[in-house]
Amino acid sequence: MNNSAYRLFVGFALAGLITMGSSGPARAAVPAAPTSEDCLQCHDDPGMAATKAERPGALGATVVAKEGLTLQVTKSALKGSVHEGLSCTDCHTGIQELPHGDKLPPPSCDCHSDLQAELKEGVHAPSGPASALVPRCADCHGAHQIRGKSDPASSIYPANIPSTCGACHGNTEAMKALGVRQSNPLENFLKSDHWKSIEGGVTRKAATCADCHGAHKVLSATDPKSPVYKTNVPATCGKCHRGIEEKYLESIHGRALEEGHMEAPSCTDCHGEHDIEKASRSTSRVNGANLATVTCGECHSSVRMAKRFSLPQGMVKSYQASFHGLATKYGDTAVANCGSCHGAHDILPSSDPKSSINPKNLQATCGKCHPGAGATFAQTPIHLKVTASDSPVLYWLQRFYIILIVLTLGGMALHNLLDYIRHYKETLKKLRPVAVYLRMTKSERIQHFCLLTSFLTLVVTGFALKWPDSVWAAPFQALPGGFEARGLLHRIAAVVMVADSLYHVVYLLATKRGRRFMRDMIPTLQDAKDLVIQIGFYLGYRDRGARFPRFSYAEKAEYLALVWGTAVMVATGFVLWFKTFFVRFLPDWGYSASEMVHFYEAGLAFGAIVIWHFYAVFSHTEKAPYNPTWITGQLTRHEMERYHPRELEELQAREREAAKTPEKKP
Repeated sequence: MNNSAYRLFVGFALAGLITMGSSGPARAAVPAAPTSEDCLQCHDDPGMAATKAERPGALGATVVAKEGLTLQVTKSALKGSVHEGLSCTDCHTGIQELPHGDKLPPPSCDCHSDLQAELKEGVHAPSGPASALVPRCADCHGAHQIRGKSDPASSIYPANIPSTCGACHGNTEAMKALGVRQSNPLENFLKSDHWKSIEGGVTRKAATCADCHGAHKVLSATDPKSPVYKTNVPATCGKCHRGIEEKYLESIHGRALEEGHMEAPSCTDCHGEHDIEKASRSTSRVNGANLATVTCGECHSSVRMAKRFSLPQGMVKSYQASFHGLATKYGDTAVANCGSCHGAHDILPSSDPKSSINPKNLQATCGKCHPGAGATFAQTPIHLKVTASDSPVLYWLQRFYIILIVLTLGGMALHNLLDYIRHYKETLKKLRPVAVYLRMTKSERIQHFCLLTSFLTLVVTGFALKWPDSVWAAPFQALPGGFEARGLLHRIAAVVMVADSLYHVVYLLATKRGRRFMRDMIPTLQDAKDLVIQIGFYLGYRDRGARFPRFSYAEKAEYLALVWGTAVMVATGFVLWFKTFFVRFLPDWGYSASEMVHFYEAGLAFGAIVIWHFYAVFSHTEKAPYNPTWITGQLTRHEMERYHPRELEELQAREREAAKTPEKKP
């Protein structure tokens, strides 16, 4: 008989003796509950170490102390527990005799009735539709190795609480199934300075989950009685940050929140909820570089908030346009930010005598960064808004300079344009004795001009939509109704490009020159040979480059890319323009794909034009500063010999052939 069987036999024997001793009319006493020693006769056996199955519906939570929930319980496991000295049946109240049944009621924690009462009021209450999913006492405190919260081995020791709570709340999908929409709080908390203080051993008093949410009576953040309900957050944070809490409650934000304006920011709106970081860290929401763009800007750049609470508009934008704002964008951490002037927690309106931006206090406020700042210096506006009502002198001064710049620079440009035209005409006069060759007919030049203007207009108006804060959007931002004007220009340019493309197709098919143009644009094997020759020339392996015909391999590649790009841009552009119609025939990703391709194809086309085409226009010319052939349609004999020698040979051969043919008499 092995040891386990022997112990089971002893257990059955003891149970039989107790039953026999209590039978008969003379013995009616209630049998004594099994002692811990009786229980350990079986449960101390290594054969009982099989892992206990999880309860149905559990989220997979595990005790932080890593206690294995098995059927084996040893004396060493109970040693040091806060329950050491209690009998097994004090908790496992369902056991009255040995051997006990297979299905037992859950352990009772009736000694902690006050905490159980709190638990029933919170979201972790052991009753309700999600009762099978909420944590039980053992999930947070452990089963047998229950330690006090001051014991580093305890699952509720401050350094262990994030992992204890995170066992469930770190499971984002499971939390979402329960309606808990908060993103992974454990991951965010582990970034915070609260956790870094605990982890680094700086202090044991830094806030943990239980300090803010409570331990047993954990309530939803939407419950007005919850310590993390918005109006209660200042008091919750104030348990540690008492001096700061008092300043906040006296501030304009604190007063607004106390009056029931839930839009007013509380601690977590500015500092974050779980990922709270010191202002010195660049990723902190209250870092000086992030205040205007992220934290303060969330409310003070909102038109809705400004209208609802009569807040001055344009304050964030005017700060960013100031020297302070521009220096912040360049990474200057010493320059003044929102908090430097307005304060951090004790923000008051300028009308309040205690406000740091009250006119009487401005000199001292500016003096923190600018020692010796006088009263006049302090009156220099930071939030400069140039409007006729706010700053009439600056408004008209700005208008004067805008007009002056337009007239001066425009006059200079016009003068130089007239000068260039005159010089160009004189150059043409000198070139008249020299043979010139037709490169582009009038029709081809008009097509090219329409393509050029529509393409550049599409680029500017399209990029202005994609990057509203860029130089592309500056003209439209400055004009009233600029956004609508941008859209209208974009569509007009699109129509011009489509019409020009259709006309070009007709020109290619219906005219003799157009058909020859198509034939000359077809890539040939000679183009590949020319490419090899030209690269060899560039690298110094050949003494001379390729001798190109009417169109070189580069011009053919550019034209074919233009045809492809135009087709793609027109197709995707119409999908974006007439979204309601086209989405009925597209897959669910079709519209997004059109939007993506339209943008990237535009970027590719613009880059190709700048890098490839503009290079040819401004460098492959004998007439600085650019090749005017797209205006005149002509090339000189010298240019033909240099850039299109094979075409020149063909033209000369035709001329000789024509000279040999006698003229027909009328």
